[in-house]
Amino acid sequence: MEPRQKFRRRHPRGMTLIEIMVVITLLGMIAAAVGVSAMGMLIEGQVTSARTQAMEVAKALETYKVMYGRYPTSSEGLNVLLAPPGGGRPLMDRVPKDPWNGEYAYLRPGVKNPTNFDIRSKGPDGEEGGGDDVGNWPKEVQ
Repeated sequence: MEPRQKFRRRHPRGMTLIEIMVVITLLGMIAAAVGVSAMGMLIEGQVTSARTQAMEVAKALETYKVMYGRYPTSSEGLNVLLAPPGGGRPLMDRVPKDPWNGEYAYLRPGVKNPTNFDIRSKGPDGEEGGGDDVGNWPKEVQ
């Protein structure tokens, strides 16, 4: 008979603290990269939404011009779309707020559209100017 061999059980080795820290750091870096990318897409979506809403308000103003022969003055503002002169039918149910919960501004004549009008959102920073304003002008006119 063969001598009885001792069978050693090999216990599975666990992860060391360093290995755990490396894994957590890598997961954190991946999460940060995904978060930054997602925030960029969110802001881009908000800008697109604001531009689309500004164009819709501009279309309602074009309809106003066809019906009344003129654009509203800056002092009449966008509320004239909700309550046209002479008790006419409203051209919009409501004037939308921009994606940052701000009001759209109406300016006639416009700065970006000097022969027409501007519908302007102050953009993500909530302040006039600064290059992030969004409106009914082409993207190239920033």
